[in-house]
Amino acid sequence: MKLGVTYLGNRFVRHYADRDLPEIVQAGCDYVVHTFSEYDLAFHPGEIGALVDATHRSGLEAWLDCWGLGGLFAGEAFSDFLLRHPESWQVRPTGERVPVACPNASAFRELVQDWIEAAAGAGADVVFFDDPLAPEEAACVCDGCRQARPTFPEAQDGRTFQQWSLARLIEAACDGARRQGLRTAVGVLPGPSLPEQLAAARAADVIAVSPLWRAHGQPVSPYVYDACTAVANACGDSGQEPMAWLQAFSIPAGREQEITQAAGAMAAAGIANVSTWCYRAGEQMTAVRAGQPQLAWETVVAVYRSFRAASSGA
Repeated sequence: MKLGVTYLGNRFVRHYADRDLPEIVQAGCDYVVHTFSEYDLAFHPGEIGALVDATHRSGLEAWLDCWGLGGLFAGEAFSDFLLRHPESWQVRPTGERVPVACPNASAFRELVQDWIEAAAGAGADVVFFDDPLAPEEAACVCDGCRQARPTFPEAQDGRTFQQWSLARLIEAACDGARRQGLRTAVGVLPGPSLPEQLAAARAADVIAVSPLWRAHGQPVSPYVYDACTAVANACGDSGQEPMAWLQAFSIPAGREQEITQAAGAMAAAGIANVSTWCYRAGEQMTAVRAGQPQLAWETVVAVYRSFRAASSGA
């Protein structure tokens, strides 16, 4: 098993290196996923680089997550880009403007490439394009889409224009990352649009599914197993690496066993790369912290140790 955890909400590097990182290492992690938002890009590029450096010095890989970028990628981070570039918002056929960056907006595509260059400059090993929003039923009709539409191959594999647009953005992002010497991961969400999301993620090295049962209002079983099986099967066909996110945030007190149950479903589905969202079960975030974050985190650590024992044959 390859095991990871997301780290967010702290930019005091010494605290991370001296206190939190040793705990992450002892939990058996192979890598740390650091959130790298627009705010970080503007105000904390040096700290991000130092967090990455500390992660490497501990012997772990460092991933960077484009958290909330343009409102198109998942995350609780707000987007300054949307305030500065209203022309990049998606526009519905009714004329309604939606505060989510359009994949065809040239300014947003430039921001994505700038973020990739910053991630490479910070020393990342992998960049994670976090759960880009699945296409809406109503197509975007912004200026960027009007310019891109004539290049849309209408006959290609049944995808809609906006599905093609998202895939085009992800492909450009992955190509840009590879030119910087980075590996790539793209997030997908369970649901009816999963096949289209998997198609959009074909350019990535890793496909990371987010079967966050509590966040999505689903029971652990069969939700987690079914989603992970679908992604593992798709990656078996494409040669990509399947990964799954284990939810530790928003777990009600007394329901920590759901973490163990979900982890078992991931392994049973053939997932050999599991990462937990997030370190210490969201203890630092009122909106998403687990009911008993210490116990939820201890449950994650126990799961990781059981994975290690199983993989070593102990």
